[in-house]
Amino acid sequence: MANKKLSVLMATAELAPLAKVGGLGDVAGSLPKALQKLNTSIKMIMPFYGAIDKKKFKTTLVKRNISVEVDLNKGKFDLYKTKLPGSSIDIFLVKHKIFDGKVYIGKPKNRKIGDVERFVFFSKALVEAIKVMKWNIDLIHCHDWHTAIVPTFIDEYSIEDRKFSNIKTLLTIHNLSVQGRSGLDIVDYGGLHHDLTPALMEDYYDKDGDLITLVRIGILSADYVNTVSPNYAKEILTKEYGDGMEDFLARRKKHLTGIVNGIDTDLFNPKKDKFIKKKYDLKTVLKNKPVNKKYLQTMSGLPTEDVPVLGLVSRLFDQKGLDILLPALKKTLKKYDFQLVVLGTGAPEHEKAFEDLAKIYPDKVKANITFNVGLAQEIYGGSDFFLIPSRFEPCGLGQMIAMRYGTIPIARQTGGLKDTVTHNKTGIVFKKYTQKEMIKAIEQSLKLYKNKGKFVKMIKTDMKEDFSWDRSAKEYLKLYNKLK
Repeated sequence: MANKKLSVLMATAELAPLAKVGGLGDVAGSLPKALQKLNTSIKMIMPFYGAIDKKKFKTTLVKRNISVEVDLNKGKFDLYKTKLPGSSIDIFLVKHKIFDGKVYIGKPKNRKIGDVERFVFFSKALVEAIKVMKWNIDLIHCHDWHTAIVPTFIDEYSIEDRKFSNIKTLLTIHNLSVQGRSGLDIVDYGGLHHDLTPALMEDYYDKDGDLITLVRIGILSADYVNTVSPNYAKEILTKEYGDGMEDFLARRKKHLTGIVNGIDTDLFNPKKDKFIKKKYDLKTVLKNKPVNKKYLQTMSGLPTEDVPVLGLVSRLFDQKGLDILLPALKKTLKKYDFQLVVLGTGAPEHEKAFEDLAKIYPDKVKANITFNVGLAQEIYGGSDFFLIPSRFEPCGLGQMIAMRYGTIPIARQTGGLKDTVTHNKTGIVFKKYTQKEMIKAIEQSLKLYKNKGKFVKMIKTDMKEDFSWDRSAKEYLKLYNKLK
């Protein structure tokens, strides 16, 4: 095995830049490139959504009318191919009318097909594609609930075709709170045999009615399970973070691990960033970062004073810690001299709360309730501190991007934040999820800002951290080889 090039098929619902909704798309778009550098043979497979820009991403037809048994019928799909931009990696696209339109369509209301049905179809289609295309695959890397049923299909196919029994499966859980719930009819929809799939049949639980959960099937069926940070892998074994899956994860404890995500260090690079006012690196950060700060203050309509600037780039939902952050900000803005620049959209009540805060403190707060890639970079490059006080955070990318730009994270000790930010070394970290602890963390950052020696040392320590995908890919390759 040491000399053989490992052949991996990566199955995902999102893939940047073709179709991205959240962090899953970033992972699927970056990890394969880093793995390829490590002499791994990678193929990607995803649905051919109608939303994919066909002019921008040139596709070629590979095979037409591949049969797949779903919904008690023989369905047919076409297989297309394109390249992952910036690489020689093939992306195979499963084309069928159920993938017309957006990446996600939600639950069915007046229609039969919802996202669970779409991704069950995709999961079975990709296994059928392996058979028809005669791909020699060592391992299928399944991402999140969308492809969590793939190991079950592999098990069923292996009954008739022994080649499938040699394929190992890895399920990566990016966010356990999204699980792919459905009624029992999904078993028949997928053409699965009740008596042949113990993990599937074990998924019935009466307290919620006749429900089935795709991520639970994956947890029980995949050869190995991993999450996107070591600490999150521990947290999900508890009732607080397990979202009802903790008992099943506990049974897989020996086959459960965590690997921290990486960030695109070419894209997030203050030395090359086209969005920030003045580029900088470790040598020029003290001279040029203040130029970016002044520019951020000016364009935000804030006074260009020598006060700490706190940045927040986030989806505006409770998960991100806003229910403790907002009241903490109200109290600290009244008492201390600092500025806040916010960028994000989300729950209407949180959007309004930040807009109201900006009205109360027009010289201290700028609320940008929108999505703006360029402005996000300017906030990373121009802020002194970056707020990420999440209730839970499987990995988190914001803290890693901030550190790359020498912007010190103020983070809660949870999930991937605990794995990536060290208190008083690379950031300000607090443990208890309370308003009181949030206030204390903000006060610590304001104190740190005045201690210039320590402040500068932390900026430089942050910029030296390695959050590249190359580091993460080595960990994934170790796990892949462990499975063989």
